[in-house]
Amino acid sequence: MPRLSARRQSTAILTAIASLVIGAFLLRFLRTNSDAQKRHEVTKSEVAATRHRAGEIEARDPQRLRTLFARIEDNFATGYQTMTAIIQGVALVVLVTTSAHAVFGSAPGSELAAAASQAVAVLVIIIVTTDQIFQLTSATRWLPSTIDTAIPYLVGIGEAIAALSLGDNTRWWGAIAWSLAAGALAFGNSAVRASQAGFEGIEQYYRRFVRDVRRSRDICVVLSACAVALAVASAVAHLSPWLYVAAPWAVTAVAVARVSQVRWGGVSAGDA
Repeated sequence: MPRLSARRQSTAILTAIASLVIGAFLLRFLRTNSDAQKRHEVTKSEVAATRHRAGEIEARDPQRLRTLFARIEDNFATGYQTMTAIIQGVALVVLVTTSAHAVFGSAPGSELAAAASQAVAVLVIIIVTTDQIFQLTSATRWLPSTIDTAIPYLVGIGEAIAALSLGDNTRWWGAIAWSLAAGALAFGNSAVRASQAGFEGIEQYYRRFVRDVRRSRDICVVLSACAVALAVASAVAHLSPWLYVAAPWAVTAVAVARVSQVRWGGVSAGDA
C-alpha cells in the first residue's frame, strides 16, 4: 500500500506539472494570437490610411506617377537588351561548338552541306533576333509583363536546340519552328502592347509601326508552319538530301530580306 500511495503521489505531481506547462503554453498562445490580431487591425488601418494618402498624392500630383512609369519603362528596355544579348551569346557559343563537329566531320558530302547550311541559318537567326529585339525596344516603351520576359528565353531555347541538332533534319526543323513561333509571339506582343502615346502622338508613325510589325509576325507564322511541315516530312519520308541543303538558305534569305526592308522597330528603311 505505501508503494501504491507513493506511485499515486508521483503521478499526481507529474500530472499537475504537465497541466501547468500545457496551461502556460495555451495562455501564451492566446496572448500571442490576441496581439497578432491587434497588430493586424492596426496594420490594416495603417494600410488604408497609406492608400488614402497615396490616392490624395496621386490625384494631387499625377506627374510623379507618370515619371515613375517612364523610369520603369526605360530601365526595362536596357535590362531587356542586356538579357537578350546574354541569351543570344549562349546560343552562339553552342552553335560554334557544335559546328566544329558537324561541319568538319567525316559525313558524306550532302550531309556536310546540309549541316553547314543549317549552321549558317542558325547564325543568321541569332543575328536577326538580336537586331529586331534591339530595334523594338528602341522604338517604343511599355510596362513589362511576364510574356515580355519569357520571349527571349523561348527564342533562345529553339536556337540552342537547333545548334545542337545540326545534321538531324527532323529535330533541327522542329527547333527552327519553335524559334519562329516565339518570334511571331514577340512581334504580335509588340503590336498589341505598343501605344500611340509611345510615339509622341505621331499617328502615321504609329500606324506604320503596327502594320509592319504585324507583317513580320505573319512572316514568322508562315515560316514556322513550313518548318513544321519539313520536320514531319523528314520523320516519315526519305526526301532528297539536297532539299535539306537548300531549305535553310531559303529561310535565311527571307530573314535577311525582311531585316533589310524594315528598320527601327517596324519602320521602313527608307523612312528611318
